[in-house]
Amino acid sequence: MRLAAPSLTRQNLLCAAALGLVAFSAPFPGLQAIFHAVLVLALAPRAGSPLFGALWALAAGWTLEGSLRLYPHLGGTAWADLTLALLAGWMAGRWPLEGLKGWLTRLAGLSILQALLVHGAVRLATTAHPWGWGWFWALLSVPLWGWLAWRLLYAGAGSGRR
Repeated sequence: MRLAAPSLTRQNLLCAAALGLVAFSAPFPGLQAIFHAVLVLALAPRAGSPLFGALWALAAGWTLEGSLRLYPHLGGTAWADLTLALLAGWMAGRWPLEGLKGWLTRLAGLSILQALLVHGAVRLATTAHPWGWGWFWALLSVPLWGWLAWRLLYAGAGSGRR
């Protein structure tokens, strides 16, 4: 059973709202990392086409790097986000979801992979850098933002039930 996909306009509006939250939550890096993970792992891979997903992921990476003062600004985060959004989109097409539990498990695994890939890419682009606790808060809050993303993406997408 495949779940109905949300409309392209709704997807892109959700991505734009999440990108705005990434930019406006810059004074709170833990919260910013959560919004960043939501955009890259949950919203961007389903933005209609791989091109739109890639552009939203790149925007998320550059917005995060541009807002942190002690973080290198050489594109490591954007590259890692691009890779993860394309991987998540490929996984969504190859192994469609059946329920919320599989969705949350997939997001938790992608969240761990995001932490490792982002910090590896930034270290490759520069040298050692501060890790911070954003990755921990993003992983810890997967049940909350994963459920919310599930409701936003799939609840109103033509299920026929009210």
